[in-house]
Amino acid sequence: MGEADVTLNQTDEKPPDSGLVTGEDSVVWSHEVEVCLFHAMIGHKPVGVNRHFHMICIRDKFSQNIGRQVSSSVIWDHLGTMYDMQALHESEILPFPNTEKSFSLPDDIIQEVKEGENTSVSSSFTSSSSSLTSSDTFSSSLSAL
Repeated sequence: MGEADVTLNQTDEKPPDSGLVTGEDSVVWSHEVEVCLFHAMIGHKPVGVNRHFHMICIRDKFSQNIGRQVSSSVIWDHLGTMYDMQALHESEILPFPNTEKSFSLPDDIIQEVKEGENTSVSSSFTSSSSSLTSSDTFSSSLSAL
């Protein structure tokens, strides 16, 4: 990809701290720059539970393509003008079950924690498990379940 047009509207003379384009600076979103963004997005979906990790990859590829460092917030803002990112995020299927269940600890456990008695429980567990091998620990853990 070639060098793209990026306009910097800096109000003061000092460079950005992180080397990234700040909120005051903007990218001129020409067709060529958008194509660079789409190329950077190949294999990376900025929606779902891993959207921020994918955005880091998109930002790095996009910055390399246009020859300038661009912050992920600039990319998020532009994607927000093109797509309903919230709706896309909500429509993404989770790779694991995520059902909400009400849960509360039994009162006796809460009371033990408040009184500090849980330290004796954890110390007795470590002393009994220190004599076991790793396979014994694993099988004893399974039998406890």
